[in-house]
Amino acid sequence: MNKIKIMESSVAKWNRIIEGKSTDGGVLDCPPCRIYYMLLCIGCPIAQYTGKKFCKGSPYIPWYWHQNNVHGKIRKKVYCPECLHLATDMRDFMIEIVESMKEKKKEKARNSRKNKSAV
Repeated sequence: MNKIKIMESSVAKWNRIIEGKSTDGGVLDCPPCRIYYMLLCIGCPIAQYTGKKFCKGSPYIPWYWHQNNVHGKIRKKVYCPECLHLATDMRDFMIEIVESMKEKKKEKARNSRKNKSAV
């Protein structure tokens, strides 16, 4: 299971929401949730990045409460400029996680090459 690909799928999901081509189904259509939610977020890249489970510490929480408190609709999508801002924050946060994961992967590969050459 490639966690980077899973998170890139999250970026794509939020891009579709921002473009008005999709809605947010929460745990039902979140790529990492499909795998990790039933495991209580253990191993979830978002939880690993924030140090908190269930997207606490991420921009998803403000998005979720804005959707419920301001729009009160089952379909979570971009209804207003604030929705667009919050969805963009979430997309950008997913990108931040992807970039962090890619950098850690590169660093691990560099360290592995250094250790092999030292032997």
